[in-house]
Amino acid sequence: MEISAWIYLTISCLIWCGFYLYAAKMARSLPFIPSEIKLKQGKLPRLSIIVTAKDEAETIEAGLQSLIEQDYPDYEIIVINDRSVDTTGEIINRFASQHRQIKPVHINHLPELWLGKVNALNNGISHATGDWLLFTDADVHHHKTLWRRALTYALTNKYDHLALMPNVPHPGILFQATVKAFSFLFLSSANIGQIENPESKAAIGIGAFNLVRHDAFKQTPGFEWLRMEVADDYGIGIMLKQNGFRVGFASAFNDLQVEWYKTIPDMIRGLDKNIMATGTHFSRLKLFISPFMFVAMIVAPFLSLLSLNPSFYIFGICVFLCTTLVSIYMAKQKHERLLVWMLSPIGFLVIGYTFARACFLCLWRDGIIWRGTYYPRALLKKYQRIKV
Repeated sequence: MEISAWIYLTISCLIWCGFYLYAAKMARSLPFIPSEIKLKQGKLPRLSIIVTAKDEAETIEAGLQSLIEQDYPDYEIIVINDRSVDTTGEIINRFASQHRQIKPVHINHLPELWLGKVNALNNGISHATGDWLLFTDADVHHHKTLWRRALTYALTNKYDHLALMPNVPHPGILFQATVKAFSFLFLSSANIGQIENPESKAAIGIGAFNLVRHDAFKQTPGFEWLRMEVADDYGIGIMLKQNGFRVGFASAFNDLQVEWYKTIPDMIRGLDKNIMATGTHFSRLKLFISPFMFVAMIVAPFLSLLSLNPSFYIFGICVFLCTTLVSIYMAKQKHERLLVWMLSPIGFLVIGYTFARACFLCLWRDGIIWRGTYYPRALLKKYQRIKV
């Protein structure tokens, strides 16, 4: 039994330390959108912003306000009201009546074999007249010069697709620690160094900011290919990369903010639909086994410090020494509070619970519920495009 514990704790310690060090390396290689950048020649192309919303009356007004305050010279905002039952549609219509750039689109019916959000995005793109498309969410706030700088950055680097990493502000320390843990997961899985390599399959996509050249998008299978994909934002990047287009990724931490969830329970419930999707592939066996493996790895350093065997303490000490050093580096690099980065291991406990809960709910329901619609697991598995 003791030998098994040593093996388990040794493997967990190596994974924890390797994971944090690799995530820090990826963060270091992540470029930032310049605070000022000018187009060397020509003029900025027309831009179509596509926003989907369902029952987002509490956040959409502030989000739309940030969109209409942009200094971009030529743009349109296509806002798709996806079957909302609150006042979202009324708010969209009010903004459209006051600002000519806004084009409201109201959806009352969901076609068979389509996820609600993907169907809304597909409807939005059919109304787009811009040379470039920007897919963003209703709860995202954009700095007034971001579009100009992002388009210039994309054109300068000859990208067909540019995804930007946002900031997720929140007053809660535990919530922020969980966000930092998510950022470590994201950075470690994104393979940032290979995103621009045409020989690599590495690609990226972020729901807060997916900027795509319209002509390039037309040469892909489009949202028809992603019709039942819960990771549609990531799918956009994968789809473009697979079709030979250049994909770019950068941080817009100071220019892009997302009002993600109000509380940790809201976040846990909100991620029921997709946190487990890419890793389990909606397989019954993986949905059952993965939570035990993932949680076992996460709790290992905590268990070592709670053990009655002092010889096991070394594993927890090594892990938390490593995470502390990486946290100091990350906090210094990003000019953020050290405490929330140091508490990121606690955030992983929240993620572990969220992941396990989502897996078991998917098994119990034999599917997921998203935007008020039930989707069977078998169909999600059949049409899934993004797998890790």
